[in-house]
Amino acid sequence: MTNTKNLYTNIRAHVNSHYPLLYLVTFEEHHADDLIRKLAKEDNQKIFEWNLARGVVNFEHKQRQTHEYQDLANTLENWLDDELTNHFLIIKDAHLAMRENPLVVARLKALAQKILHDSETKATVIFVSSQACIPPELEKFITLFDLPLPDQTRISAVIKQFVDAQGDTIAPKVLDDLTMAFRGLSEHEITQLLTRGYQEDSKLDSNDVELVLQEKEQIIKKSGILDMISTVEQFDNVGGLTNLKAWLKQKAHILHNLNEALAFGVEAPKGVMIVGMPGCGKSLTAKATASLFKLPLLRLDVGSLMGKYVGESESNMRRALQLAEAVSPCVLWVDELEKAFVGIGSGGAGSEVATRLFGYFLTWMQDKTGAVFVLATANDISSLPPELLRKGRFDEIFYVDFPTRDERENIFKIHLQKRNQNAVIDIKKLTEKTDGFSGADIEAVVKEAIEIAFVNNRTALTTESLIDVIGSTHPLKEIMKHKIKEYEDKFKDLKIKSAS
Repeated sequence: MTNTKNLYTNIRAHVNSHYPLLYLVTFEEHHADDLIRKLAKEDNQKIFEWNLARGVVNFEHKQRQTHEYQDLANTLENWLDDELTNHFLIIKDAHLAMRENPLVVARLKALAQKILHDSETKATVIFVSSQACIPPELEKFITLFDLPLPDQTRISAVIKQFVDAQGDTIAPKVLDDLTMAFRGLSEHEITQLLTRGYQEDSKLDSNDVELVLQEKEQIIKKSGILDMISTVEQFDNVGGLTNLKAWLKQKAHILHNLNEALAFGVEAPKGVMIVGMPGCGKSLTAKATASLFKLPLLRLDVGSLMGKYVGESESNMRRALQLAEAVSPCVLWVDELEKAFVGIGSGGAGSEVATRLFGYFLTWMQDKTGAVFVLATANDISSLPPELLRKGRFDEIFYVDFPTRDERENIFKIHLQKRNQNAVIDIKKLTEKTDGFSGADIEAVVKEAIEIAFVNNRTALTTESLIDVIGSTHPLKEIMKHKIKEYEDKFKDLKIKSAS
C-alpha cells in the first residue's frame, strides 16, 4: 500500500503537470481535506467545494455559500463560465453525483477539455469519494489515487493520543495487541472503538481486542463483497490428503506463534493453491484450514466484484482485499480461481477488466502486509495465467487426485461416524467397490443408504445396502470421463506436488 508521503509527492507531481481530473478514493474526507489544504497552501491555490449534501460550500467550515441548494450540473456550468486561475475544484461524493447523470458527465468532460486546452485556465478538479466510479467518457481524463489506511506507526500514535487525552497509561503489550488488531481500520473507526472500549470499564486492555474483531465482522457484513463463513468443519473430518494436511499443520504452528517465528527469521505464510478433481475435498479443506488455524474464514467471489462503470470492478477488488487485511489475521478463500480471471488476453472489454483485476491481485499477493493466508481452489488451471503459478505468489501448490484405497476407507469411516452409524460395516469391501469415486461420491452413497434404511422402517444400515447404492451410482470420474482425463494429463505435465 502506498505510504502517505509518496502519495502526496505523486499527487503534487500530477497537479504540477496540469492533469485535469484527480480522483481520491477514501472513507475519511478530513484526511483528503488535509492533503488538499497542504497542496493549496504551497501554490496559494483557491479552493471551491461542492458536496452532495449541501451543494456549494466553504471548504474550511462547510457552510453553504448560496441560499439555495445548487446541484452539480449547475455548479459545473458556472465553473465552465468562470475564469479559473489557480483553482482547486473539489467534488465530494463523486460516485453518487456522477452515477446515471449524463449532464454532469458531459460538463465534467467539457471542463477537463477547458483545463487542457485553454492556456488561461489553471485548475485541477479533485473528486473525493469512498469508491471509484468512472464513466467511460471521463476515463482518459481521470487519474485514480487510493488514500492509504493508517500504518502500524500511525495506529500506535492514535492509541497513545487517546490514552493521553484520558490522563491514563497503557501497557506496552496491550499497545502492541491493539495496534495489530486495528490494522486495516480507518482512524475514525479506531477512535470509535477506543472510546467504546474505554467507556465499558474505564481502561484499555487486551480484552478490547475482542471488540475490534466484532467490529471487523460487522464491516465484512456491511461490505457485501466478501462472505464471512461460519465453519464447524474440523481438520480430522478431511479424509486422506496426508501431504497437504502435514504442510498445513506446519503453517498452523507458525501462525499460532507468529511473533516468535518472525523474530526467528521465518516469513509469514502467504497461502496455498489447491487444484485438482471436483468433489475431492478442496472446499472442505478450505473450511477445515480456518478451524485448524483458529482464524476467521472469508470467501471472495470475484464474479460479484464486477461493476458496470469503468474502475468500479477494480475499486471493489481493492476494497475486498483491504477488508481482508482489516480482518487479518484471517484465511481468504478464493474459490474456483480459474473462473475469476477467465478471458485474460483474449481481447475485448471483459478481458481488459479481468486483466486489470488479475494484475491488482498479483501485486497484492506479492506485497500484502497483513496476515492474510490466501487459500485458492481451482479445478482447471489450464486457463490460468502462468504468472499465478510461479513461486512467490503462493507458498505451495498441491494437486488433489481421486482418493486411493486407504483414503476411501478413511472417508467411509468419517462419514459413517459423523452420522452415528456404529453398525458393523465391512469398509474394506466398500473401498474395493468404489475405485474412481470422489470424496463427494462416497458421501452421497452413505447419505442415500442411510436414507433408504430409515424409510424401510429404520432397519440397520448394512454393508449390502451400501453396496446396492454403490452399484446404482455413477461417479464423477465416469460422468466427466473425457474432462477428467484432460485434467489428469495437464496436472502430470505441470509436476505439481501431490496432496496425498
